Amino acid sequence: MQSDHCSLETMSYRAIVDAIPDMIIRIGRDHVFRSFEGQVSELYLPAEDYLGKRIEDVMPESTASRFVFTLESAFESGLVQSIDYTLIFGQKNCFYEARLVRCTADEVIAIVRNVTREKEIAEQLNEYQFHLEHQVEKRSKDLSAAENRYRNIFRHSGAPAVIVEQDFTISMANPKFEELTGFSCREIEKRMKWTDFVHPSDRKMVTRYHFARRSEEGAAPAEYECRILDRNQMVKFTFIKVGMLGETGRSITSIIDITRLKQTELELRDRETRYSAILEGYEGSVYFIDRDYRIRFMNENLIRSIGEDATGRPCYEALHGRSSPCLWCVAEQVFEGRRVRFEMKNPKDKRWYYSINVPVQLSDRSVYCQAMIADIDERKRMEEALRDSEAHLREENIRLRSTIEERQRFGDIVGKSPAMQEIYELMLMAASSDTNIILYGESGTGKELVARAIHSMSARQNHAFVPVNCGAIPENLLESEFFGHKKGAFTGADADKQGLLDEADKGCLFLDEIGEIKPDLQVKLLRAIEGGGYTPVGGSRVRKPDFRIIAATSRNLTELVKTGQMRSDFFYRVHVIPIHLPPLRKRKEDIPLLVDHFLKAYDRKIRPTLTGRIMDTLMNYHWPGNVRELQNVLYRFVTLKRLDLAGSTSLAPVEPPEETAVNGAMALPEAVAAYEKRHIAAALAENRWNRTRTARALGIGLRTLQRKMKAHGIG
Repeated sequence: MQSDHCSLETMSYRAIVDAIPDMIIRIGRDHVFRSFEGQVSELYLPAEDYLGKRIEDVMPESTASRFVFTLESAFESGLVQSIDYTLIFGQKNCFYEARLVRCTADEVIAIVRNVTREKEIAEQLNEYQFHLEHQVEKRSKDLSAAENRYRNIFRHSGAPAVIVEQDFTISMANPKFEELTGFSCREIEKRMKWTDFVHPSDRKMVTRYHFARRSEEGAAPAEYECRILDRNQMVKFTFIKVGMLGETGRSITSIIDITRLKQTELELRDRETRYSAILEGYEGSVYFIDRDYRIRFMNENLIRSIGEDATGRPCYEALHGRSSPCLWCVAEQVFEGRRVRFEMKNPKDKRWYYSINVPVQLSDRSVYCQAMIADIDERKRMEEALRDSEAHLREENIRLRSTIEERQRFGDIVGKSPAMQEIYELMLMAASSDTNIILYGESGTGKELVARAIHSMSARQNHAFVPVNCGAIPENLLESEFFGHKKGAFTGADADKQGLLDEADKGCLFLDEIGEIKPDLQVKLLRAIEGGGYTPVGGSRVRKPDFRIIAATSRNLTELVKTGQMRSDFFYRVHVIPIHLPPLRKRKEDIPLLVDHFLKAYDRKIRPTLTGRIMDTLMNYHWPGNVRELQNVLYRFVTLKRLDLAGSTSLAPVEPPEETAVNGAMALPEAVAAYEKRHIAAALAENRWNRTRTARALGIGLRTLQRKMKAHGIG
C-alpha cells in the first residue's frame, strides 16, 4: 500500500512537472547542471549535452557570467533570484526568463521559461500598434487635403487596411489586406462589404459599432478584437483600429493579425486547465495562503475533508481549529523563498501527514505559500512495525560485531590494528545492507578480499560473486563482455554468450578499477543499475538482472568527474557506501601477523628462521606495494633464502648463534644490550608482537618490556 501511495505521489509530481510550461533544472554549487525536468524540449540541445557540465562551458561568456552571479546570489541569500537573458542559436535570438531558488546548501533549482515566442509577438504587436497609430493619425489629418498622398501611404502601409463606406462597402483595400484575406483589390473594392469578411459570430457586434460611431463620437470603441475569414474560410484573430474620415461617413480600418498571440493564450489557458485538473485530481490536500494566513485556494479533496469551502478564512482556524498560527507552521520560511518539507501529526484526527510547502510568485510579484498535504498514517504504522523488528537486527549486529572485536583476522583478511578494526565495522554495516559499495585503496591493499568478505556475509552469499578487472578488458569488447552477445552479432560471435551482468544475477558484481570504464559504457551500465535493463549485442530482448555492485579503485573518482572522464550520475550511483582501505605503512603493527599468516602456508621444514633483525627490516620498510608486496617478499624469502626489498640491501635470513654473533672487541655492556635487543625482538616475533604475551614469555613485567623496547628502538 505504501508503494502504491508513493507511486501515486510520484505520478502526481511527474504530471505537474509535465504540465507546467517551464524547465526545472537542478544546478550544483560547482555550477554543474545535475538534472532537467519539465519542458526540456525548449532546450536548443538535448539535455544530455548539458548534464554534468558547468554553466561556463555551455553558455556564452557574458551570459554565463550573469547567470553564475545570479546563482551565487541564490546560494548566499536563500531568496528567489530572477534573471532575463538571451541566447543566439544560428541567426535567431532566444529569450529566457529564469527564477533560481536554493533548495539545499549545495543545490539550486532553476525554473526556466523560453519566452521567445511571447517576446516576438509582443514586439510585433507594439510595432504594429505604434505604426498604426502613427499612420491613422497622419492619414486622418491629411486625407481630405491630400488624397493622392493619402492613397500612396494607404497602399504602402505595413498593416492590412480598408476604407469602409457607410453601407459597409469597401472602397479601398491595400496590398497587405490582400495578403491577409487572399482576395485581390479588384475583387474587393466596391464589390465586397466589410461584413463579408467578419466571422458570423462577430457581425452583430461589428454592425453595432459601425452605426454607433457614425451617429455620435465616442459611442463605439476605436479599438477592439474581431475574427475575420480569409478566402479559404480560415479564421484569423485580429486587432482592429478604426478612425473616421471627416464627415464623409467613411472610416479607415487598420488590422493586426494576432492569431499567433491568441493561439499562445489558448495554449496557456489549456495548461492552466490541466494544472487545475491535476490539483483537483491530487489525492491529497492542496491549498494556497497569503501572508495573512488567509486561504486563497482549496482543492476539492480538502473541501470534502473539512466539510466546507474555507476560502478567505485563516488556515489555522479553518483547518486546525486554532485561534492563532500553528506552532509548526512554516509559512514565514516559505515567504522568504524556502521550500520546506516536514511530517506532522494532526492534533484533530491524530493521523500523520506529510507536508510540502513552496513559494508561488504571481505576475504582480505577490507571493503565496502553496501547501500539498498527503496522508502518511499507514506508512507511519508500518515504520513502527519495522522498528519493533529492529531489536532482532540490533542483537544480530551486536553478535556479529562481538565476533570481530580484537580479532586478528576477518575471513582471509589479517590485521588487528585500530584501522583494520574500523574497516571490519564498516564491512559489517555494508554487508547488512544491499546498497552499492565503493572500495578505495592503493594497489595491493586487499580490495578484492574485502569485497568477497562483504559478499559472504550479505543476503546474496548463496549467489555468484563475479569479479571484473575493468582495465584488463579491451575497449572494443567491453559492451560484449558486460552485456553478452547473440550468435552472429559480429565477426567471431559463433555462439550466444552470457554477459557479466547475467552471471551476477541475484549476486554481486565486483568492478575492480572502475575508473577505467569509459563514459559511453557508463551510460549503459547506469541504465542497467537503475533497473532499466540492457540488450545483449545483436539482441532485441531487454534483460533486467538483479545484482549488487561492489566497486574498487586506486584513483580519485571525484577528479575524474571534474575532468569529464566519469559521469556524475554514474559516480553517485556507485558511490553509496565508501570504504577506504589503509596502506600497509599506516598499519605496521599488523606486519607480524601478516608475516606469520603468509609463512604458515609453507612447510615448517623449508621455512627459514625469522630473526629480530629481519623483523626490524620488515617493520621499517615503506611497502609501496602494500600487502601484496609483503606476500611476494616472503615468497622469495622462503624459496631463495634471502630477504630482497626494492631499494634496500639484501639481508641473510639467519643470524649466527648468539655466542658468536657478538664482536669480541665490543665492550660488555654493548654486547649485553645487543643480545637483549635480539632476544626481545625474537620473542615479539614469536608471540606475533603481542606485548602482554611476550612479557609473560620473557618473565618480565609489561612496563619493563615497554621500557626496554623504547630503549632499544624496537617497534
